[in-house]
Amino acid sequence: MNTDELKTEFGGEYPAAVVMDGIRIPLSRERRFSRSYDSEELKKGMWVSRFMDESASITAYELQRAWPTWTDDERSDFCGNCGWLEKQSDFPEMLRFIMQHGDPTDWSGIAQSVASQLPSDEAFQLLLKALKGTEIGQCSNVSQALALSKHPNAETTLRHHLQVVWAHGTLWDNDKFVNWVAFDATTCIAHLIELGAPIADFEEQVRKLSLHVCEHNRESCRTFLSKHYSWLK
Repeated sequence: MNTDELKTEFGGEYPAAVVMDGIRIPLSRERRFSRSYDSEELKKGMWVSRFMDESASITAYELQRAWPTWTDDERSDFCGNCGWLEKQSDFPEMLRFIMQHGDPTDWSGIAQSVASQLPSDEAFQLLLKALKGTEIGQCSNVSQALALSKHPNAETTLRHHLQVVWAHGTLWDNDKFVNWVAFDATTCIAHLIELGAPIADFEEQVRKLSLHVCEHNRESCRTFLSKHYSWLK
């Protein structure tokens, strides 16, 4: 996007500030690959990939050389913002490199790009390996990407994953913010339905999740599933 388009979308002061819901939000942090904007008034924020405005750039060769020297924060920053490189010819090479040399946090950050940018069979195998190597409670992005891959084995894989999550010992524990294992279950059901699985297959599980002891899990259940189960609204 060019500067004029960005100023139209984010306000005339971009990148020094953005406008969200009519409120000016100043830049709070600039990292190598992103800019963050946070509002105490709105109690929310946003971040903008610097690849979007081309104030950051990188090639696959540069990534491979730099990756061993980056901190976890730098790797996370890149993985969370690299989607804007999708038109760059060596982007698939970057994705393959990170899936080979990264960790579950990195895989989560690029999972959707892997599903959309790599051939279906290759993407499925990489994402399946990532799912198996990721701790329950941190799998939502990877399970979503598996659904996005539209691979013939995606539904079977996610049904098995849901069974594993459902049997997890902390599924029904309370949490001051969100029970991430229960969140995994909620989003996995949503992704299965998006793949075409019958909604009746999960109604009993959804009813239990809608009554979860953790308030934010009840909210996430409504957010992700109320369009499929009218009684959730």
